[in-house]
Amino acid sequence: MHIFSARGVPRVPIGLVPTAQGWVMAQVSLDGQACPQPLRCQVTPDVPSEVRLAGAAVVLALPDEHFYFDTLSLPSTVAVEDIEFQLGLLWADRLPWPLQDCAWDWVLLSDQAGEVTWSCCAVLQSAVQHWQDWAQQMGCTLLAIEPAQQALDREARWPRQGVAGDDSASARLAWGLSLRTADDTAGFNLLPHRALRAAQARQRGWRQLALCVASLALALGGGEAVLQSVASQREATAAAQAQARSAQELLAQGRHRQAAQWTGLQAQAEARTLQHRQRSAPLDWIARSVPPAEAGLQWQSVHWQPDRLTWVGLAASELLFNQWRLGLGEGSVVQRWEPVRWVSPESAGSHAAWLFEVRLTPAAP
Repeated sequence: MHIFSARGVPRVPIGLVPTAQGWVMAQVSLDGQACPQPLRCQVTPDVPSEVRLAGAAVVLALPDEHFYFDTLSLPSTVAVEDIEFQLGLLWADRLPWPLQDCAWDWVLLSDQAGEVTWSCCAVLQSAVQHWQDWAQQMGCTLLAIEPAQQALDREARWPRQGVAGDDSASARLAWGLSLRTADDTAGFNLLPHRALRAAQARQRGWRQLALCVASLALALGGGEAVLQSVASQREATAAAQAQARSAQELLAQGRHRQAAQWTGLQAQAEARTLQHRQRSAPLDWIARSVPPAEAGLQWQSVHWQPDRLTWVGLAASELLFNQWRLGLGEGSVVQRWEPVRWVSPESAGSHAAWLFEVRLTPAAP
């Protein structure tokens, strides 16, 4: 694993985790070999003073149940500047929320046999905007907002060897967040919003087009210096003009086609939103009764049915799962509960975990 490779001097961020007891903060320092070493890890009832300093860089995590994950594939022939648009078309058909209401990101999984596989992650933009507003109020800078499991996987790759201190789930999560710039493994970052990235992609496309036109003009200027006859010069100029007109026509057709596709995409998203609201209306009382899961719980699937809601997932410990289940009340029924060895695709080896299935049904009238 290469630390800080070809990226200059990185900003060393503060990993921050809000809990019921207060704020857990972790930060690393860099030794002479640019390797991260624990600098501090503390729990405070209020926002730490280090976070309120001007220019403080902070990394936050949201619980994994707030996110929607999926894997998408594209042909390897898709141009780099078109990847976002093509992923958006596929992503919108699978998301449980309208695409325009989401902040989302992707990372490359594999590129083989003419097909590129991407891992995608989405969360409601309102959740991200809440913490952006909080950072603006505190005066700090948000470097990243990421899924909690991603930070825990990073913490497993960089354990705090030989350092005594708090080893709770919140402390390990804060340590994993503070290591974001010290780890070269690609990861999700829900900042900035994809709407901003799309605007940047369009600007980049226009700059590339301008560069092509300038290169064509330069080539024509150099060609004129070596042409031997007036007829050859006129023929080259006419060909260049025809190519420029053809490029402009193709660009205009592409813009119209993309506009039409996005219009259809928005209509589909609105229809899916209406269907989702109709389908989830009888279970609104269930959603309001479920407390948010703490770090250490991972959902594998959530099944909505007309008369019940079923969770299937992994818990880091039996104690953590039982504490969370107390908030569900007597209407919940544990269907399965068994210890397993969980193998994470992002890290080598396996970890102890507990597989559970919980069914929540309406209370009797």
